[in-house]
Amino acid sequence: MQGKLPPLFTLQAFEAASRLGSFSKAADELSLTPGAISRQIRQLEDWSRLTLFKRHGPKVSLTDDGAALLTRLAGPLSALHQAIYPPADAATKTLHISTLASIAKEWLLPRLTSFSAAHPHIRLIIDTDYALVRPAPRVAMVAIRHGARQSTDQICETLFTDRLLAVTSPELKSRLGTDARLWPASMMLQHLSLDPGHWLAAAGLPEDFSLQGQAYNDADVLLEAAQHSQGIALGRLSIAWRRLQAGSLVLANNTICPTSRDNLLVLREDSAALPEVLAFTTWLREQARLWQMEMDNFDSMHHVGQG
Repeated sequence: MQGKLPPLFTLQAFEAASRLGSFSKAADELSLTPGAISRQIRQLEDWSRLTLFKRHGPKVSLTDDGAALLTRLAGPLSALHQAIYPPADAATKTLHISTLASIAKEWLLPRLTSFSAAHPHIRLIIDTDYALVRPAPRVAMVAIRHGARQSTDQICETLFTDRLLAVTSPELKSRLGTDARLWPASMMLQHLSLDPGHWLAAAGLPEDFSLQGQAYNDADVLLEAAQHSQGIALGRLSIAWRRLQAGSLVLANNTICPTSRDNLLVLREDSAALPEVLAFTTWLREQARLWQMEMDNFDSMHHVGQG
């Protein structure tokens, strides 16, 4: 078992006296009397069982043991000082982002380069989890979620709405056709947290129809399965967009509905004004605005909401 450490203030007195070569000067720096510094040094010498200073009247110099101790203490004392009093130019901030893996991979990351370029001093930590973590007061953390707005003591605002559509691989579409009423239920992939009822009704399927294909709890993995011709997936446009643009997924038919849930920004009120949070949320809202414009164009092209 390691022995007890001497009091921190004793080590501060030793460092100051060593650096200044005088108990009086060390006392001035630490707002103490020379006698108080002398007592601190004596206490450290008793603790270490070493003679640390040579006295030359008002001046002091380190013994070999004192110099060795100062060498060992220099790094830890400097690190402690930096931890308590960070330099003014240490402007790097850390921001935690809690979100779903599907949102991070398919919507956030493709846009994030512009934020990092504009704010190189903000380090992002992206935590992908299904659980919504409740941050401590004044912690620089925001959450991006897909869900329903709830009564909460946190700020909860809609970033953008979304669309629910059926997607599959080009090969499977050519085999199954575009009439959802003729698709085998066993080829309809299921997202475990998605209610497909609104889309199924809009596609003309009976009320008792149920999806019987493979089931997934992650929206991105669901679309990956559809891309590999495992079936037809009902997915969100914001998550399917890049695959649709690349052609690895295609619309299985023209039935497109608004989602029952929105994509939300959630954060504590007492952290909203933190510089790193404010910078990110300002950027995020602008990205959401631009994406909403893309979805509006998509709606126009596919006559969504036009009867």
